Amino acid sequence: MTLREMERSPFTPPEVWGGRTAEEVKEFPVDYSLLSSEVFSAGRGPERNFDYELRNVLDVCNNNTEKRQEADVNHSLWNLQPNRKAYGTSLSLYDRNPVTGKVSGDPIADSYAYIARRNNSLMVIADGVNWGDKSMIAASCAVCASINYLNDAVFANFHAIYSTKDALLLMRKAFDVAHESILQHNGGLTTLNITMVLPIHSSTQYAVCSVNVGDSLTYVFSKRYGMNELSVASHDINKERNMKDVGGAIGPVDGSQPYLTNLTFSVTTCEPGDIVFQTTDGISDNFDPVVTKLAVPGRRDSTLQSVEEKAEMLPHERHMFAMKGMERVIHEYELVTEHDISAQELCKALSNHVTSLTQPKRLVIENPVYYRRQFKKKERKKIEETIRNAMRPLPGKLDHATVLAYEVGVYRDENSPNRSLDDISSAQESCCVSYRSSVSSTIETSPSLVFESDV
Repeated sequence: MTLREMERSPFTPPEVWGGRTAEEVKEFPVDYSLLSSEVFSAGRGPERNFDYELRNVLDVCNNNTEKRQEADVNHSLWNLQPNRKAYGTSLSLYDRNPVTGKVSGDPIADSYAYIARRNNSLMVIADGVNWGDKSMIAASCAVCASINYLNDAVFANFHAIYSTKDALLLMRKAFDVAHESILQHNGGLTTLNITMVLPIHSSTQYAVCSVNVGDSLTYVFSKRYGMNELSVASHDINKERNMKDVGGAIGPVDGSQPYLTNLTFSVTTCEPGDIVFQTTDGISDNFDPVVTKLAVPGRRDSTLQSVEEKAEMLPHERHMFAMKGMERVIHEYELVTEHDISAQELCKALSNHVTSLTQPKRLVIENPVYYRRQFKKKERKKIEETIRNAMRPLPGKLDHATVLAYEVGVYRDENSPNRSLDDISSAQESCCVSYRSSVSSTIETSPSLVFESDV
C-alpha cells in the first residue's frame, strides 16, 4: 500500500493490525529526523506509588551530594504542570471504612507514566495483579523501567526508529527490562501496555504502535470516526471473557518467568486532533453492558428467554456496546461544555463516569450500621450475605481505575489546535533538532528515574 492509499476516504475508519510478533503487523515508515525532543508534558502516578523509589535512592545517596541532587532533579521532572493535551489519573473505586477511614484494596496497584513531546509521545500503563504492596511495586517497577529504557534509547542514545517495526521491537525489549526490574525489587505480577505515537514519513498521519500483555488496553478516539480499540487482538471479542483472568502478566508467574500468552503487537494510523488513551480494566470493564446490568450474556444457540427481560448480548456485541458507551460519555461532555474534549477532560469524564456508576455499591458496603460494634462470627456472615445480596443487582465493578491520554499532532500550546505534519517544514528549526545538536538539550528535558539497584 502506498502512502497515498493510506489517505482513506472520509467514511472508512483506519484499520488496526495486530499480531503475536512485530513481523505480523503492517509496517509504516517513520521520519526519525523529525522526532522532536522537546517535552511539553511528563507525568506519572499515583505519585505515592513512586515515593518508595525516591526514598531508597536518597537513603543510598545520603553521603553523596552529587547523586542526591541528581535524584532530586529527576524526581521533580515528573511534576510538570498538568496539560490539557497529555494527562493521566488513577483512582480507587473501592469502599472506605466509615470508622477507620481505610480504603479497601489500598495501595492502588495501577501505575502510569507518559512523556509527551511536540510531535510524538510515549505512554505506559500497568495494573498490578491482585491487591497489596507486591502488586503495586510490580506495576510501578514495570512503568518506571520501561519508560526510562525507551526514553533513553530513543532520545539520549539515539537508537534510530525508521519504521513502526523498529518501534515495536524496541518496546518488546522494554518488556524484558520491566520484568527484570520487578524481579530485582521483589515485586509481584502486573499487566503492561506500552504505546508510542510517531509521525509517519511523507504523510500528515501518525502511527500508533502498542505492545501489551494482560487486560490493560489502548484506544483511539477520532472526531471523524469515533472510538476504536488498538489492542483488540490481545483478546478474542468473539469469546466470553473471564474478567478475573487478566490473560497474561510479567513478573514471577512461573518461577522467575513471565506469562506472555496474550502478548500482542498492534499498529494503526490516526490524525492530528485524535486522542490516544490507555485504560486499566477498572475503566474498560465498567463500560461492559453486562457489568453495568444493561444486558445479560447471550449464546448463539440459546433459546431461553431472560427472566430479567434484559437484552442478551454476544461477546462481540458487548465489545462494540462498551466502545459506544465510552463515545457517548465523551459526546455528552462535549454537549455540556460546547467544545471538543481534550485529553485531560477525556480522562476526567471517563473517571467520573465509572465513579458515579459504582457509587451505589460503595454506599451499601459503607453503611454505618455494619460497623457500629464487633459482631460475632455468625452475625458477620449474615451481614456479608446481606451485603452481597444488596450488591448483586447494582451496576459496576469495584476496582482500581486508571486512564492516560494524549492528543495527537504537532503541539503549539495548551489552548491551540495541534498542527499537522505539513506545518513541520516551516517550523523545523524551532520544533525539531538534529541528532548532534540535541544531545545536551535531550538529557536536560528527558525524565529519568533512578532505582536503588542503579546507584
